[in-house]
Formats: sequence, structure tokens, C-alpha cells
Amino acid sequence: MLKRSLSVITIILMFLILLIFSLPDHSKAHDQGIKAVKGNMELSDWDMKSRNILRLDGEWEFYWKQLLTPSDFSGENLSKPELTGYMQVPSLWNGKAPGGDRLPAFGSATYRLVLENIPYHGVLGLKKGNARFSSKVYVNGEELLSDGVPALDSKEYKSGNTPQVGFFRVNDKKIEIIVQVSNYEYPNSGIPVSLELGSEKAMLYRNQMDYVYSMAVFAILLTIAFLYFNFFIVARFHGLNEYVMLLFSAFCILFALGNALADQRPLLLLLPNISFTLAFKLKDFFLTGNFIVMLWVFHKFKRGFMPPRLIRILSVAYGSFMIIILIFPIFIYIKIYMFVMVCNTIILSVLFIQSILLYIRKAEGFLLFVAILSVNFYSLDAILFSFGFKTSSGYLQVYMMIFAAVMTLLLSMQYFTAIKQRQDSIKQSQEAEIAFLRAQINPHFLYNALNSVVSLCKSAPDKAEEVVVELSQYLRGSFDFKQMDAMSTLDKELKLLEAYLYIEKTRFGDRLNVEYDLDETLNFRIPPLILQPLVENAVIHGLLKSIAGGTVKISIFRQGNEAVFTVTDNGVGMERKQLDCLLEENPKTGGIGVWNINQRLKMLYNRGLSIKSEKGKGTQVSFSLPLSREEKQKKCFFKRM
Repeated sequence: MLKRSLSVITIILMFLILLIFSLPDHSKAHDQGIKAVKGNMELSDWDMKSRNILRLDGEWEFYWKQLLTPSDFSGENLSKPELTGYMQVPSLWNGKAPGGDRLPAFGSATYRLVLENIPYHGVLGLKKGNARFSSKVYVNGEELLSDGVPALDSKEYKSGNTPQVGFFRVNDKKIEIIVQVSNYEYPNSGIPVSLELGSEKAMLYRNQMDYVYSMAVFAILLTIAFLYFNFFIVARFHGLNEYVMLLFSAFCILFALGNALADQRPLLLLLPNISFTLAFKLKDFFLTGNFIVMLWVFHKFKRGFMPPRLIRILSVAYGSFMIIILIFPIFIYIKIYMFVMVCNTIILSVLFIQSILLYIRKAEGFLLFVAILSVNFYSLDAILFSFGFKTSSGYLQVYMMIFAAVMTLLLSMQYFTAIKQRQDSIKQSQEAEIAFLRAQINPHFLYNALNSVVSLCKSAPDKAEEVVVELSQYLRGSFDFKQMDAMSTLDKELKLLEAYLYIEKTRFGDRLNVEYDLDETLNFRIPPLILQPLVENAVIHGLLKSIAGGTVKISIFRQGNEAVFTVTDNGVGMERKQLDCLLEENPKTGGIGVWNINQRLKMLYNRGLSIKSEKGKGTQVSFSLPLSREEKQKKCFFKRM
């Protein structure tokens, strides 16, 4: 138990280190002494060779309730805008008091930063990551980026919050950056993510890699969903109701869609005409539905882990919230969303504690514990980002990919275990049925053999003793109840067949003729009592129904990688109607032997008997068995000789 407790602590510490590593380290932004101070940033010390992307962090000029343009700061404008104060970027403005009074979440403002002594002439790139909840960026007097419509009036405002990169040419030592920001929907406002400045090549590469990473996560999740949907179909085909596979497939699809509408929002590249408001609402819709499915995945995977009744109640509650998301504006449902996030945290915390106790006390569910831990850190990371404590949401995908990988491993193990159990069950069922069918054949033959002995006792008493000896030899080899499901050999089955034909030949004399056409190099393992009943059927129902009798021919030969068995008689034959009924379980003619052998061949080799017959000319019954590896090698040896 101590060792398991240490394992739990170690895994939690690893996740905590990952979380701490993802928190903003402002010292990195200023490792060259570069920092915005009171709206100015000195860049003479910026070494672009060692650091080609720079975060524009620090104190920006802040103008509350003003949406200013470059013309407002030009020398031609005699009335300068009134400075409210200075605002840290990245940060949120709600709750701050740059001008003395605390600012609300809803409203508009302008940020301004002047970069001086730029050590570069050419094309630079500027990235705006997250400006809640609409923004417009001007650089050196020109509009560079626009996301939504910032406005002083909420009626004219239009939301938009997607990462953007713009490029501009630097011809002077000075750059002026103005950012308009408006928000009338989201519970917090400002610029929570650093603006970045860098060379054209570096910014293009960074932007492309961000989108490639997001699209890769999207593609991986959809691939996992497709695979587990196929696993569910295959399991259903094998008679298994593995609904956890279907649920996990739905989970991956919902998360793929929700995640692709968050952070870099790569799905908007495929849907350029969709409005930001609808995209944002769909993101929350998919991720909320994803949480419901996740609870059912845990329930189906580990029975008793969560009470079904509680999950049903939560499903109804969260489902109702999903409807609210679609119907109401963002600023209304987002208030409820804060409560939903609290509920998520409580539920995940309870599941987390349960998974720890399950692993420590019962030494089971380690991977389940890791999966739930990753979801908890996903939720924690999302909360930290929402409230501005983190400047990047990239690690959200890391936590969820850990969850997806662990659950994929867990469900794969469960899937293959279930398939193996099903196969073992089918095998046991088949072995029991084969044993039952063999038990049917043995007394069937014994009954006919004893009839032959009775007949011989009357007509040829001297032969009766020889027949009884042959019969005893046959029974000694046939009735081995300790190995009722074992395989026999071709040689053994031929000896049993000869014993049977000796008995019948003794009884019927010249009316029965036997011919053999055998490949003497063949002697491999075959199912027991699979040849004799076919010969018996040919003798009793084919030849002896004719007064003159006839000939039965047994042929065994190689054909490729198979051995072909054929039993042919020139007896009375059958009409088409009789032939169609021959393989029925309770045929009116032909006895139980033919149906029995056909069933056994289908169960063992997935192939049955081939029967041809013509009235008045005779019948041919054939089947083929795959040769063993040893027999194939033997074939090659005889060919070389």
C-alpha cells in the first residue's frame, strides 16, 4: 500500500510540475532587459539573432471608455486624449483601478505602446493572441488587424476573438501600436495573452506550427473516434455489447470539435463564413456534451464508480444547459457557465479521490486514476486561463491527449480481453457440441454393427467370432471418452473404416465391393469419425437398396495445400428434393451421420460437405481439409525424391 501511495504522489507531482511549467514566466520576456515602461519600450538591446520573437509585455498606456485611432495621437491633433493610466499586458482590466476607480468587465478601452530604436529595417510580424472580446490593431497609423467590431455602444459592438498575425514594413526607428478592445459579453476583459513581435520568417513559422499542432490534435482525435466506432461494430458482430467503445468514440468526436473551436480555432479555417458568436457557442456546446459522455464512459468502464441515477440527473442538468447555450446570448449563459465550471470541479474532484482510494486500497485502476487526474488538470488549466492567471491555453490539449492516450490503452485492453473471452466461450461451446455429436455417431455405428453380428450369427456363425473381434478393436479405438474433443490421425481413421467395411463385407458378401485410391504419403491429424459415417451412408442408403449392390470408392489425395476426401458409390442415387433435405438436422432419409459431419466441419474449418447425386447412377460426397505444416514439408520432400 505504501508503494502505491508513493506512486500516486509521484504522478500528481509530475502533473503539478507540468502545470507550473505552463504558467507565465515574465522573467523570460525581460531576459534582455526589454520591458514596456509607461507606454514605451526601448528595443536598442534587442538581439534578433538570438531571439527572433519578442513579447511586448509591460505597462501600456490605457484609455478607458475611449476607442482611439492613430489620428488622435498625431501632431496635427491639438487636443490629446486623456490618459486614464497604465495597464499591464498581459492582464485583465476588470477589477483594476488605473484611474482610481475599479473598472467593470463590460466596456471599451484603447491600449497604446511606442517601440523605439528598432534595430531592424524590413518586414516584421505582429501576433494578437487573445483580446476579449473584440479588437482592432493599428501599427504606424495603418489598420493591421481587425477581430469583431469594437464599439462604445453595445448595440454596434460585434464579438470576435481569434488569434491573428499581421505583417508590416519598418522604415523608421519608431513603431506605434494602438489596440482597441471592447467587451459586452464575457465576464472578464482585457488582453490576457502577450502580443508578440518578430521577424517575418519566425512569425510565419510560429503561426503555421500553431495551426498544424491544433489540426494534428483534431485529426488524431477523429482517428481514435473512427477506430473505436469500428471496434464497437466488430464487438457487436461477435455478440458483445461494448457500449463504452461507442461512448468513447462520441467523446473523441465532441472533444475534437470543441477543441478545434478553441484557442487557435483551426476549424474556422474550414468554416470561414461562420460567425464568431456561433463558433464560441458551439465550442461550449460540444465541450459540455463531452463532459456528459465522459461521465458515462467512466460508469460503463468501471461499474459502481458513479451511481447511474446521479449520472442521469447530471445528464439532464447539463443537457438543459446545452439548450440554454444555443438559445441565449453569450453574456447570459456565461454567468451560468461559471456555476457549471464549479460543478465540474466538484464532480472531477470526487472522481479523483475515488480513483486514488480504488488504486491504493484494492491495487486496481491505476490507468483510470491517471485518466481522471489528467481531466482534473485540464479543468484547472481552463479555469486559470479563463481568469487570466495563464496567458496560454496550449496545455489544455496536452492534458486531454494524455487522457485520450490512457483511455485508448484501457479500452483496448478491455476490448481484446472481451474478444478473447468470447472466443474462449465459443470454443468451449463448440467443443461441447462436437463431443455431443461424436457421442451420437458412436452408438449409431454400434447399433448397425450389432445388427450385422446378429445377422451373421444366423447365416455364418463361424464368421461371427471374427466380426466380434474386429468390432472390439474398433470400439477400443473409438470409445475414448477421456479425449472426446481430441483429434485423430488419418491412419487410425482408415483402420477403423477397414474394420467397419470388413463387418459389412462379411455380412453382404459380393453385393458390396470396395475400392481405395489413397495418397500413401498422407497421414495427418483429422477429426475422428468423420470418414466412416460417410462410407456407411453410401453402403446402407446407396448400394444395399439395390438388389445387385454395387461399389463404394474411397479416394484421398492432395490438391494444393489441402487433402481432398471423396466417397463415391454407384448405387440408387437421389432426386434433387432428397438431396436438399440431406443436410437437415433431422433428415427423413440418410440417417444422422451426414448432417452430423457437415456440422462438425463447419465448426472446425468453416467449410462443409459437397454432395452430388443422380437418380439411378449414384452419389458422390466430398470435403477438403487443410494440410498441416508438416504435411506440406513432406510434400516438398517427396517431390525432390
